[in-house]
Amino acid sequence: MRRQGTTRRGILNRYILSNLAAFFGMALGVLTTLFLIFDFFDRIDNIIGERSNFLLIIEYFLLKVPYTVVLMMPVAVLIGTLMTIGLLSRNAELTAMRSAGITIAQVARPIIAVGFLLSLGSLTLNEIVVPYASRRAREIYNIDIKQKHSNGAYSQNDFWWRSGDSFYSVGVFDSRTSTLSGFSRFDIVDGMAVNSRINADTVSYLDSLLGWTMHQVTEYRFDPTTGSTSSSRLAHLPLPIDKEPEDFYYTETDPSTMSYRSLRHFIYEQQANGLSVDSYYADLYAKFSFPFICFIMPLIIIPFALRPARSGSMASSILAALCIGFGYYVVHSFAISLGRAEFVPPLIAAWLGNIIMGAVGVILLAGSEQPL
Repeated sequence: MRRQGTTRRGILNRYILSNLAAFFGMALGVLTTLFLIFDFFDRIDNIIGERSNFLLIIEYFLLKVPYTVVLMMPVAVLIGTLMTIGLLSRNAELTAMRSAGITIAQVARPIIAVGFLLSLGSLTLNEIVVPYASRRAREIYNIDIKQKHSNGAYSQNDFWWRSGDSFYSVGVFDSRTSTLSGFSRFDIVDGMAVNSRINADTVSYLDSLLGWTMHQVTEYRFDPTTGSTSSSRLAHLPLPIDKEPEDFYYTETDPSTMSYRSLRHFIYEQQANGLSVDSYYADLYAKFSFPFICFIMPLIIIPFALRPARSGSMASSILAALCIGFGYYVVHSFAISLGRAEFVPPLIAAWLGNIIMGAVGVILLAGSEQPL
C-alpha cells in the first residue's frame, strides 16, 4: 500500500510539475519578449539616428535577455502557480484529490520545491551571467551606438582616488581624447605625511601596453627631517597606474546590474578612498534576498488560486495575485530605501519584504486546508 501511495504521489507530482513548467515557460517567454520589445521602441530613435550596425543591435538586445529573465522570473512564477492551481480548482481536479485524502500541502510541495530551485537559479544568474551581460550591453549602447565617449558625455571634473599610499587628483577627464588635465599625485608616509608630489599639466593615454604618460611635469620632494623641499621639471614622465580610460568614464553605479562580489569590491574600494558606503549595504544584502521571492511567491499565491473551486471564477484570484505581487515589490523597494537612508539596519531592510510576505504566505497556506 505504501509503495502504491508513493507511486500515486509521483504521478500527481509529475502532472502538477508538467502544468507548472508549461505555464511558467510561456509566461517567462511572453514577459521577456514584451520587455525587450518595449525597450526596442524606447531606444529606436537613438539606434536609427546613429545608423548603428545591425549585428551590434542584435548583440545588445541578446545581452539584455539574462537581466530581463531574472527580473521577470518572480512574475512568471506567480502566473505559473496561479494558472496551475487555478485550473486544477476550476476543473474540480483539486476536489477529487482532496477526496482521495491528498492535502493542499502535498499539492503545494512540488511547486514550492520548484520555486526554491528557481531562486537558486536566479541567484546563480545574478552572480555569473547578468553582471557581464549588463556591463557589455551598456558598453555597446553608450560607446558603439551612441558614441558617448566621442562627444565628451563621459567626461568628469574634480575627482580623486587612492591606491596604496598614493592619492591621485584630477581636474578634468576628457573622454573625447582620453586625457587627464590638472593632474596631481601625492605619496604618503607615516600616516598622512606627504613625502612627494607630482603635478602634470596633462596626462595622455597611449595604449594598453604603454599606458599613461604625463606632460610638463613638476616633481616636489619633501624632507621631513630638515623641512626642506626640492623640485625638478621634466617634459614627459610615465605614469604607472592600473587604469584605462573606461575606468574614468562618468557613469552612475547601478547595484541592480552588479553581482554580489563586484558590488562588495566596489564598496571596499570606496571605503579605501575614505567615502561613505553605508547606503550600499542594503543593495548588497538584497543580492541574496531578492531571488528567494521565487520561493515565497507560491506560498502566497496558492491560497488565492484555490478560489475558483469555491466561487467558480478566476477573476478574483488573478486580481488578488497581481495585488500580492505588486505589494511585494512595494514592500521590498520601501525597505531597501529605508536601508539606504540608514533608518533600518541594511540586513533587516534587505530581508524585510521576504519575512513579511513569507509569514503571510505560511499563514494563508495553513488556513487553506479547510474543505473546498
